[in-house]
Amino acid sequence: MSTANPKATHTWRDLLLWIAALALALLAMALYERQSLVRELTAKSTTLHRLASQRADQHDAHLTSLSAIFVAGGIDRQDLLLDVAATVMRFYPRIASVNVIPFDPAAPSIQTSSGLSDDDAALVRRAAQSSTGALSTLQMRAQKSHYLVVKRTPNTADAQHALALEVDANALISTDDPFWRKPSVVLRLSTPQGDTLTGSIVGDAARFSKLLGSASQPLIFETALTISLADVLPPGRVGLAFALVSAIYAFGFLALRQRNRTREAERRATLSARETRLAHASRVNAMGEMASGMAHELAQPLTAILSQAQAGRHLAKRGEVARLGAVLEDTVGQAQRAADILDRLRRWSKPNRTPTKACSLNEAAESVARLLALEAKTSGATITLDLSDAPAFVEASPVELEQVVFNLVRNALDASEAAQVVVRAQMSGGKAVLEVSDSGPGIPDDLKARIFEPFVTGKANGTGLGLALCQRLVEEMDGDIALLPNTPDTTFRLSFPPAKQQDGV
Repeated sequence: MSTANPKATHTWRDLLLWIAALALALLAMALYERQSLVRELTAKSTTLHRLASQRADQHDAHLTSLSAIFVAGGIDRQDLLLDVAATVMRFYPRIASVNVIPFDPAAPSIQTSSGLSDDDAALVRRAAQSSTGALSTLQMRAQKSHYLVVKRTPNTADAQHALALEVDANALISTDDPFWRKPSVVLRLSTPQGDTLTGSIVGDAARFSKLLGSASQPLIFETALTISLADVLPPGRVGLAFALVSAIYAFGFLALRQRNRTREAERRATLSARETRLAHASRVNAMGEMASGMAHELAQPLTAILSQAQAGRHLAKRGEVARLGAVLEDTVGQAQRAADILDRLRRWSKPNRTPTKACSLNEAAESVARLLALEAKTSGATITLDLSDAPAFVEASPVELEQVVFNLVRNALDASEAAQVVVRAQMSGGKAVLEVSDSGPGIPDDLKARIFEPFVTGKANGTGLGLALCQRLVEEMDGDIALLPNTPDTTFRLSFPPAKQQDGV
């Protein structure tokens, strides 16, 4: 069964994160650009709407002046009206024609330019006849982009004529602003009845809509802006966003990697310090075991020397006391001195007991697994923890407890290549129990009975002090250590009385 390459996995993850960051940046830029375009459309539309409204208001003044001139001169002095109309049309080119239409179709009319069509003249006549005094705004039938502003003259119920201005809708909303020449921008001007005078708006576009601010000509002013992908994501800004996001991401990636390296270095330093502390404790205790073993081995010959010297002194009392007595006295003194030195060495080499507290077997096992994780990985071994959900606590020195578990797991790793080590911890039979098992070749039968004795080892380069040290430390914790018989794997079991007060629980 193949496994994914962690480096390749990290590379793909970093690439996807970069793509996601770039996508978010482009989305934010697109939203900002769209809002900017909408704001520009609103600002430009407001300005043009105000201009068109002012132009429409001027039509009221023109109608009032022309009506007064017509009432004063009548049909006989139409020259007066036509002169003023020509001046108005010259200064206000959006006014295409000025027309006086009689209510009686047979009566003469006054019209500039080519005049109105019969349909438009009839339309003006009906609007004026039905007027109650307010101006009327109508779309022309002959030219759809023009509209008529109609007023009866005089503006009384006895009026017999209609005065109409023909207005070019395109000229009404014309402007020199280059913004309105963009192909993506459109305008539409409609009558209050909904008839379109100019322009068209289709599709999904940003829009602006408002009535002109003229009471006589409440035309509907509308604008729209079609926003394309190129508008919200300009190539130049996309390139800048790409470079900026890549730089920020690279900086963040390097900073995060440096932070992870720092944390990993701190973790390794912590583990190294703990491993060093355990190794130091192991060496000191090994020295203690060695000193105790040497004292035990030397005690018997020294005792024999002492006994012989004492016997020689007694013999000297019966013989040559002057010569033999001094020699034997010196021998006795030297033997006693050697015994005292060994006794002091034994006392010096015995480790000092550190304060005890309630320690979790789970935590000790987890700590040792972390300390030996790199060594296990290097040798192809595995350390599996099978720990109870309810931690077992024992009264012990944390360092000494970890040292015992460390020695057992280290021995298990040394037992064979690619060793499979299992550490179990649980409460069983009222005892806190920790077991260390390995899949190695096992301990030779001739060593099993003496495995905890000093200097007894099955390793080629072993000192034989590790398990002896473990036994002494466990016994000082009021616990027991045993090699379980008749088990498929080599298993050492530690049993402790549970702690009376479990700190941190």
